[in-house]
Amino acid sequence: MKLRVRLQKRTAPLEVPGAEPRLGELRAQLRGALLPAWGFSTDTQFSITLNNKDALTEDEKTLAAYGIVSGDLICLLLEEADAKPSPPPPSSPTPALLQNGQEPSTSIPSKSQASSPKEERQNGLPESQKVQGEVQKNDAKSSLEFASELAPEDADLEEGTGSYPSEPMLCSEAADGEIPHSLETLYHSAECTSATDALIVLVHLLMMETGYVPQGTEAKAVSMPEKWRGNGVYKLQYTHPLCEEGTAGLTCVPLGDLVAINGTLKINKEIKGVKRIQLLPTSFVCFQEPEKVAGVYKDLQKLSRLFKDQLVYSLLAAARQALNLPDVFGLVVLPLELKLRIFRLLDVRSLISLSAVCRDLYTASNDQLLWRFMYLRDFRGNAETRIFSNCIPL
Repeated sequence: MKLRVRLQKRTAPLEVPGAEPRLGELRAQLRGALLPAWGFSTDTQFSITLNNKDALTEDEKTLAAYGIVSGDLICLLLEEADAKPSPPPPSSPTPALLQNGQEPSTSIPSKSQASSPKEERQNGLPESQKVQGEVQKNDAKSSLEFASELAPEDADLEEGTGSYPSEPMLCSEAADGEIPHSLETLYHSAECTSATDALIVLVHLLMMETGYVPQGTEAKAVSMPEKWRGNGVYKLQYTHPLCEEGTAGLTCVPLGDLVAINGTLKINKEIKGVKRIQLLPTSFVCFQEPEKVAGVYKDLQKLSRLFKDQLVYSLLAAARQALNLPDVFGLVVLPLELKLRIFRLLDVRSLISLSAVCRDLYTASNDQLLWRFMYLRDFRGNAETRIFSNCIPL
């Protein structure tokens, strides 16, 4: 399991061996490997946290039991007495990069780099001093080799440069070249073989982002549900905390270059409603097996907005309506003050059309101050003024 470890504004990768490592194994590896590399004693007292506040204490528990998966960020807290690293011994100086509190180099100096002015000056020194200089260089080299073992070049997990963001990310927040770590985990677990596979993985994540819980054997947030793909058709089942008495299902069918996604509601063993959307995989997936998963996906913000607005939210609203539950989101449930602010952005025709949608919106739009504002903005001084002045109190 590959993790990122942060201590006093420094972050470094660390790989914990084993299929299901325990917290105690992680603690032992931190104490014996990472802390000495950062200049701390092996006796340093520290706490392991996920939020830089609450310590994890049960060493017999597995990391998975704490919800820790590969790529997660682990924060260490030191006791005040151990907050400063111990000075390096004179016979084995710490490399300059470690003394400055920055990340250690992940490569060993080349021969051309090893030939420094200091080395050239040592050629004229007595043999004993030459030997001492060679020992110091070998110690520094071994420290760099140890650091490179902690951070292999292909890991690229340093904060801000790798594919693992320092904070949780939604698809609606992902910029070009960035993807949520949860999407990368799902992609690897799915073993995608086509652009359609990759698109369905993304659709599954968007469902979970809006609160849907996947159903089925072995369904987990870090892997695709069992039997989600078969015979050219993709099927996913979900429940939602806001609609516990019903289930939602997605049936995704490739139709040439398009993928048709049908969202269905099942309440008391009856199909209550169907929502549909068609997506073009090539608009959001570049399936050319790039080195990084971040290169597979594009326009995540656009797809998140499109898919949630046209299918996910309407599916949830239909489920609550079928269960005779009140709406929990949307224009109807906004406070009147916010509705009026939105109505003021519309033109007269749009406002009249909106007022005909339902009784709640009709009542909210029938506000004298709102229509006075519309009159002053759109009709004052025009020929239509006489019409509105007879029916709107000024």
